[in-house]
Amino acid sequence: MAVQWANGYCSGTNCNGKDSVVPRNAMTIHGLWPSLKNGNRLKDCTSGVTIRDTGSSLFQNMRTYWASFAKSNTDFWAHEYNKHGYCMTEEFGWSSYTDYFQYVMDLHLRTYKNLMINAFGNNPGTTTVNYDTLKSAIRRIIPNATINMKCSGGYISELYFYLEKSNLSPATSAKFSNSCGSGKLVFK
Repeated sequence: MAVQWANGYCSGTNCNGKDSVVPRNAMTIHGLWPSLKNGNRLKDCTSGVTIRDTGSSLFQNMRTYWASFAKSNTDFWAHEYNKHGYCMTEEFGWSSYTDYFQYVMDLHLRTYKNLMINAFGNNPGTTTVNYDTLKSAIRRIIPNATINMKCSGGYISELYFYLEKSNLSPATSAKFSNSCGSGKLVFK
């Protein structure tokens, strides 16, 4: 499960896509995709499905919490589903892309949306956080979480959580590390 921290991803600039508004100090979804135990990606599992925003509550939530920072949301969602989500749909016996999106959205709203606020509070400003501090703060909320931290321009921009294939709970046996040492954590 990859979640984005827009405050760091955008490094203080407005990088919302043309049809999305990201809430302040909330994690957004990059995607959920399968990988091998060593962290390598599986082959792409393209389905070629066109995604249509039906205006349902699912898509309303997606416009907020699964927003594209660079292109239209439907293009971003189609990319995520066609490259990654289709594999999960096949693996878990889901009937369509809406099942995949609904599962990821429910998981996000339940576990990741307020992760940084719950871990560090909601005080405006910038602080530098090393990986061990970040991991400890997050593990108070998600015990045994295996996390990879990604930075962009020195700012924390994404967190990758490794989940067990059987039930998509936090993977405790994965051996991954952070890729940026320390990063600036921005609250607005």
